[in-house]
Amino acid sequence: MTPRRTRALSGVLALLVAAAMLAGPAPAAAQSAADVAVAREIFIEASELARQGRWEQARERYERSLAIKRAPITLYSLGVAQQQTGQLVEALENFRAFLVEPSAQATKGYEKLARQAIQELERKVAALELRLSPGDAAGLEVKIDGVVVPAAALDRPRPVNPGDHTVTASAPGYREAERSVAAAPGSRAVVVLSLEREVVPPAAPAGPRVSSTSAPASAPASVAAARPVLRGAPPSSAPDDAQSHVVPIVLLAGGLTTAAAGAAIGLLGVASASDAPTRDGDAADAARAQALAGDIVVGAGLLAAGVGVLVMIFDRDPAGAPRKQPPPRAALDPFRLTVRF
Repeated sequence: MTPRRTRALSGVLALLVAAAMLAGPAPAAAQSAADVAVAREIFIEASELARQGRWEQARERYERSLAIKRAPITLYSLGVAQQQTGQLVEALENFRAFLVEPSAQATKGYEKLARQAIQELERKVAALELRLSPGDAAGLEVKIDGVVVPAAALDRPRPVNPGDHTVTASAPGYREAERSVAAAPGSRAVVVLSLEREVVPPAAPAGPRVSSTSAPASAPASVAAARPVLRGAPPSSAPDDAQSHVVPIVLLAGGLTTAAAGAAIGLLGVASASDAPTRDGDAADAARAQALAGDIVVGAGLLAAGVGVLVMIFDRDPAGAPRKQPPPRAALDPFRLTVRF
């Protein structure tokens, strides 16, 4: 339909509006004459705007007039305005609704034009075929350009106007899926939307219960340092504790070893004294000296072992922890034991 022909038709419509409205079917509910008068006035304004080519304003006036009083001529006129402003799906349905209305003498001349418009629009209207996964998610909601698609219509191609569209799908427990699609005139685009389940992070384990007497977070360092040590926790001075055990163990083991060596020397001396030919000769004196040396070595070994035991006993504080002091140093030879603290 050419713009020139459309403007001429709008002028004719403005002249025939009163007769067309009166010829329309009676509304289901009583409608006041004032409503009909207002609807007629708005319709005339819309027709004048259409004659001037101001289709956006004309469409808005036709919609208002139709909302006040439904009339076949208003359906047809609104379809023309919607066709001119790119609302092809809406225009197609209004032309079809016009043809469904009972035929009247005032509007009979527009029926052929409406059928021609329908054929043209059916070739231009696009469609979106929605494929959802999962399609049976509870609470599933699909929107095209922010408008909710009824759940009962999700398995049917959705007529849309040519152009860019945004399709979204959402459901409780799933992340929202979104797709953008460019629909060409007369095309049928397939839109695939896959919903992914939301990952719920595991609940954090409950922390230790804090009593009302616990020190606040802003307490001084001295207060925080006074917290009791949990039973079974390793002491912070484990290396020092291990080192403090080394010296007494060495003293004890070395002393026992030295005592055993001294005893062996003493026994050899006693045996040599028994084998000496006389009690007062050089051989007897040497054997007695050897036995004495054995006794001294035994004594030194026992002394070293005793010092080791004492260190293990007294090198601890009243709480049982090793004292924080340098370990004693010991020097041992067969005839002298020196322990320095």
